[in-house]
Amino acid sequence: MAHEYTPLHSIANANSRRRPRCLLFVLVAVVTCALVVALAWRTDTYTPLTHYQDLNPPPLVSPTNRTQRTAVISTLYSDSYALAAAVLAHSYQHHHPNHTARLLLPYLPGRISPPALCVVRAAGWQLIEVPFIPPPNHGKGIHHRFIDQYTKLNIWDLPDTHIDKAIYLDADTLVRAPFPELFDLPYTFAAVPDVYTDAARSFTIDFNAGVLVFTPSPDVLATMKRTLQSSEDSDTKARYPPAQAEQAFLNLFFAGTALRLPYAYNANLAIKRRSPALWASLSSPSSDNRARIVHYTLVKPFKDIPLRSLRGSSHAGAGASYDDDHARRVLSTLPASENGFWAEEVGWWARAFEDMMAGEVGRAVQACLREEDSGDDKVKEPIKRALPRSLGSLWRRKGRGGAPIPKQPETTTGLETATTVVVSETGVTITETNSTETTTTSPTPV
Repeated sequence: MAHEYTPLHSIANANSRRRPRCLLFVLVAVVTCALVVALAWRTDTYTPLTHYQDLNPPPLVSPTNRTQRTAVISTLYSDSYALAAAVLAHSYQHHHPNHTARLLLPYLPGRISPPALCVVRAAGWQLIEVPFIPPPNHGKGIHHRFIDQYTKLNIWDLPDTHIDKAIYLDADTLVRAPFPELFDLPYTFAAVPDVYTDAARSFTIDFNAGVLVFTPSPDVLATMKRTLQSSEDSDTKARYPPAQAEQAFLNLFFAGTALRLPYAYNANLAIKRRSPALWASLSSPSSDNRARIVHYTLVKPFKDIPLRSLRGSSHAGAGASYDDDHARRVLSTLPASENGFWAEEVGWWARAFEDMMAGEVGRAVQACLREEDSGDDKVKEPIKRALPRSLGSLWRRKGRGGAPIPKQPETTTGLETATTVVVSETGVTITETNSTETTTTSPTPV
C-alpha cells in the first residue's frame, strides 16, 4: 500500500521565512538609532539664543536727529575685490544722487596694491587704514577664507570719522534702489536673516553680516575685543562655533538685541535657490518688496575680471570705450552658466559696471591702471606711493560730509583726447591733450 508522506521542510525554506523578520528587526533598530542620534543632535545644536551670553552689547535704542553724521562703509582685504568695491560705490551714488553720507573704505595697509587703492578711490571711497584684528584661538577652526574677517569689527571705531549712524555693505553687494530710511532707524544694530541653499538650514533666524545698520562706538569695539581675547576660563569669553568667523561672533554678541530687517535690504542670491516665489517679488522693479541691496553670495561677476584688463588704451579719449574685450567675454559667459539660472542677476551687475566705466569714474580708473604699466621703475615707485592719495585730492566734496565727486574736465567734443599722469618731486600732474589744445591741472603735492 502506498503511503503519502508529508515532505520535510527544507533549510532553505525555513531561512526564507525568517529573513523578512530579521530584515524588519534590523530596519526598526536602524530607524530607532537614527531618531535617537537626531534628537540628541537637535538638543545639542548650537544657536546664539539657546547658548546666549550677555557680552554687554550696546543699548537697544540710540537717539537719532536730523543733523546726524552718516556713512556707508565697506572693507577691502585683497585686490580681487577692488573692482567689486568700485562698482558698489558707483551703484550707491547712482541711486542716492543727493546723499550726504560719507563713503568709507577701511583696508589693511600692505595688502592692497597701489593701483587697486587708486581704483576704489576714483570710485568715491575715502580710504582708511585699519589694523588687522586676528581671529581668536590663533584661527583654530575658522575657514581659511575668513581669516581677515575679524578686521571688519574696526568699523565700530574708524579713526577721525565721528559717525553717528552707519550702514555696512560687503564689497560683493550691489545697490538696486534707495534706502535712506535705514539711517533713521533708532536701533543700535540691525541686519537681515541669513539664507542657506541646503534644506536643513534654509531660512534661519541668524543674520547675515553682509549688510549691517549700526551705531559706531569705540566702547563697543573695546568690548568686542575684550570678549574675543579673554582667557578660555573667563566668564566674559565669547563662545561660539568658529567656522563662520565674525558673523558667528556678531550673532552671539547681538543675539538678544539685533533688529531683523526685511530681505529687501540683503537679497542673498541663496533666496532664489530656496524660494523662487520670494525672489520673484524681490527682483520685480514694481514690487514694494523690491530688493534695495543684492548680495552676490553664490556667483561673483567680478571674480574673473582682473583690474589690468580695464586699463584701456593710453590714447583713449573722453567718452571713448575702455579695452573691454575680456570683461565683456566674462560677463557674457556667466549668464549661460547653470543653464542661465543667474542671467538676470549677472545682468544687473554688468550694467552697473558698464555704466561706471563709461563715465568720469571709468576714465579715472583707466588712468590709475595705465600708469602702473610704465616700464620705468623710477616713475612707477612714486606713482605707487602717491597716486591713490593725490588723485583723490583732485575731487571736490558735495554738501556736508558728501562723497567725492570728480571735477568735470575741459574737453572739446569730437576731438581725440589723451590723459597723461606724470609724477615728479613736486607732485602729480594730470594732463589732457587733444588735437587743438592741452589742459593741465596744477601739480598736486606728494
